[in-house]
Amino acid sequence: MRAHRTALLAITAVTIVGAAPALGVSGGGYHPHKQGCKGNADNSKDPKRVEKNCRSLIYSISDAKHTYVSVGIPQVKDGSNPVSGVIVCLDLGTGTQQCTLLSRNGAKPLKPTKGTKVHPETGLRSYFGADDNLDSGEHDGSSYISNGPSDGGAINANVKPESIQTWLKSVMALNRKALLTHPLPLADAGFGACADGLCFSLQTQRKVAYRGGNTHKQRDAANYGGVKWDPESCAGPSDGKKDCGGHTIAYWHERNGTTYVEPGLQIYEDPDPQGSPIADYPIPALYVGSCGVIAGGGKFGKQKVKAPKSPWTNKAGQLVVATGC
Repeated sequence: MRAHRTALLAITAVTIVGAAPALGVSGGGYHPHKQGCKGNADNSKDPKRVEKNCRSLIYSISDAKHTYVSVGIPQVKDGSNPVSGVIVCLDLGTGTQQCTLLSRNGAKPLKPTKGTKVHPETGLRSYFGADDNLDSGEHDGSSYISNGPSDGGAINANVKPESIQTWLKSVMALNRKALLTHPLPLADAGFGACADGLCFSLQTQRKVAYRGGNTHKQRDAANYGGVKWDPESCAGPSDGKKDCGGHTIAYWHERNGTTYVEPGLQIYEDPDPQGSPIADYPIPALYVGSCGVIAGGGKFGKQKVKAPKSPWTNKAGQLVVATGC
């Protein structure tokens, strides 16, 4: 099941990379609400739950407050075939949204619904997202956290005119940190995905990969310094005290702070305790980008991957060369 899910997400990602500009569950960019879903839509304790407008796969074009067009595969209950039809919705700002169900039986117009106002002055957002509900309707989130499924990813490209003013202010103020984390004005893009504990992210600006319960802590996804990992057996479907080291999964979520992905390439262990690792845990991390270089940490087989002691080695045994982000 897990191997099938990993392959499915990889194939989905490769397919869309060839079709759209790139941006991503803990990959940076994916979010349940962008899929039309609530955070608890795919919780494992409610395997038959299906939300009307929730999509396990979706491509959309929108501005900050209005979606012009979306094409998606509806969420299904656990154990079901997810590709029974595709729903296409169009809303050009006329006050009505028209959706059509495309299936083997042809095209079936659905009942029109009230549309929303367009806001072209806010720019455009191109978003493609997919999650592991595609894997036979899997529901594997934890009701203790309710922040979406454990595995998935997204590709997106954004044009945001309002970002120009913010960027110019950073230039005028010589704000090094702001310029390193947001090096380009007007547009940003990227791709991120996670499957079975392994996360990959390629971004042009800083994004939130995962938001834990501790608002006073933050770190970069590839930097394991100071991290206390939840037990390997702890995951979305196995979120009780037996599998989570005498605590529920909520304990580990509340310990964690905000985790960022930075401009550049990063490979890292899923920071969300809902992740269900099947390989080395945590995996050795790698980051190369405007915020510097991070390498090592974690395990490879039974061997810990540690850099030699140096001024650039952190407590997790990683080589960390920082530029000031």
